[in-house]
Amino acid sequence: MKKLFSVLFLTPILCFSQANLLNTKSSFEIENVSKQVDEDAKPLDYEYVSDDDILFSFTTWEVIDLNQRVNFPLYYPTEISFVSADRRPLIHYLLQAIEDPLIGAQAYFDHNFTDPMELEDVNRIREYKRLKKGIDADGITEGEEHFYETGSTKTYLESLGYEFPEDEEWVNYDPISDEFLELQRNGDNETATLYKEQWEAAASEVMPDENFDFAEFDYADVRKYLLKGIWYFDKKATQLKYRPIALGPVAMDAEEKFQRQNSSDSQPSSSSSSVESDGFGAFDDEPEDNQDVAISADSPDESSDDFDAFSEDSSSASDSPEVDEDKEYRAMFWVFFPEVRDLLHRSYAFNDKNMSKPISFDHIINSRRFSATIYKEANVYQDRDIRKYIGKNSLMQLLESERIKEKIRNMEQDMWSY
Repeated sequence: MKKLFSVLFLTPILCFSQANLLNTKSSFEIENVSKQVDEDAKPLDYEYVSDDDILFSFTTWEVIDLNQRVNFPLYYPTEISFVSADRRPLIHYLLQAIEDPLIGAQAYFDHNFTDPMELEDVNRIREYKRLKKGIDADGITEGEEHFYETGSTKTYLESLGYEFPEDEEWVNYDPISDEFLELQRNGDNETATLYKEQWEAAASEVMPDENFDFAEFDYADVRKYLLKGIWYFDKKATQLKYRPIALGPVAMDAEEKFQRQNSSDSQPSSSSSSVESDGFGAFDDEPEDNQDVAISADSPDESSDDFDAFSEDSSSASDSPEVDEDKEYRAMFWVFFPEVRDLLHRSYAFNDKNMSKPISFDHIINSRRFSATIYKEANVYQDRDIRKYIGKNSLMQLLESERIKEKIRNMEQDMWSY
């Protein structure tokens, strides 16, 4: 009886894990895919929208936190060796769209598509590289120790043959100089980070590889997605609609990558990890199935035009590191969403409500089957981030996000007020 129960219980799980499994008579004929994909399938084209038909529109930037359970289909699987060949995370298909010349999607450094990335730039983001801190006690001079021995980062790099541009501002802020420390003390951490990256890029061009730590990019390193889109009211359809414009993955930076590696090496038996949080939620080392995330039972699946509920992970840890709230979200790259729609329409995410009917990534984004938080809207102040004018207060930042959402929703409601 127990064996019969086990077979009946497992049959629904197994029969939908591979394509045509119910009709296969030999194990050698089992296809190692979850769904037969039509390679010629095309997504439904966006309708043409005349500017004269748009009564109002708002451009918003949202952050999709992959630590929230409802967003797991965009994150998993991170270990692709455990699943069928057609199951990959969203980041896999975005990189494929950029690197495959047959698809030809262009990657950009910015969400306005004014600064295109070359292929070597894309390859560079798939490898973590950091200057070694160096330890004087080992008797070997490496990494940043060269700069301190010389007394100047610029002097040492010039001795190796690097030619500094004369018209760049970052050249005046040597990372070990008093000017750079003063920049950090003044709270301009974003500029200091950008300058530090410029210096490290200069060092990587002329310094040997033994001065650097290296690590490979993993799918699990992606923490968030940034989504730029336009909400507009179409007077012909008499409806508020949403059109995704740009999509960009956010991964942990090199410093965090190596810190986590060192932490896992020094504490391999630890079952918990420190939690990093910012003004719009928190995330652990990787999303856990048993985390306590509040999700509305009817939220992301019902309507394609409704805003999703904004939520914040309420979990916290006493050993959480200090968070720089002035740090902006920085995407690894940006893609123009219509350019990757064809591939995403043929790429499927796991559907835990019906394993025989996986859902395409294109449908997930366009139907807004995810939870996201507005962190910026187009505004007269150079599209500044919410955290730029509401700092050090996560609750007020979330309330400001709600205010922006309600402003757009109320504009639609006012269309029907008499």
